[in-house]
Amino acid sequence: MSNSIEMGRMYTIVPPTLLAVDLADEAYDLLQWADRLTTSELGWLIGLAGRTYGPTFLAEALEEDKITAQTVADLVGGIWSGAEYPDRHHDHDTWRWLFDTAGFTVDGERAPRPETPMVLFRGSVPERRTDWSWSRDRAVAERFAAGLRGRGEGRLWVCEVPPAHMLAINTERDEDEVVVDTRGLRITEARE
Repeated sequence: MSNSIEMGRMYTIVPPTLLAVDLADEAYDLLQWADRLTTSELGWLIGLAGRTYGPTFLAEALEEDKITAQTVADLVGGIWSGAEYPDRHHDHDTWRWLFDTAGFTVDGERAPRPETPMVLFRGSVPERRTDWSWSRDRAVAERFAAGLRGRGEGRLWVCEVPPAHMLAINTERDEDEVVVDTRGLRITEARE
């Protein structure tokens, strides 16, 4: 008999300061307890814990063979975008493994990989120019270069990205994001 998750379970009322920690701990316990998880069950657990737990929950569930490659495809792009600073959760090898498992996705749906290179932009400080969040929209990258959302002011970077380096496209946060494995790519500062 396999363990399954009872979604929508009622929780005891706790003080607000403890609620987030308690729910994250409870969600993690449920993740560990389950033998298999559907996409909606894993998504529910991540929602219960909070989006910052998404990368950890996804990697652990895959490593422990609790989810299918289809579940990874359904969730990895949104988890990447929702993590805000995904590079702080996993190293590039772990992310590469997750995206390789998923295959190329557009907004959580498997899709054919683009056939031609794309010119993409990134706004960041110089030491983070090789991170993986890029945009097809120069104006979006310019906002990040200007210090969007409390980030330090940076520069605008440009790269011509071959299809094999494109891992996913996420458009749901209005950033027209392309997740790019930047290993070996030539990244330069954009000109006016």
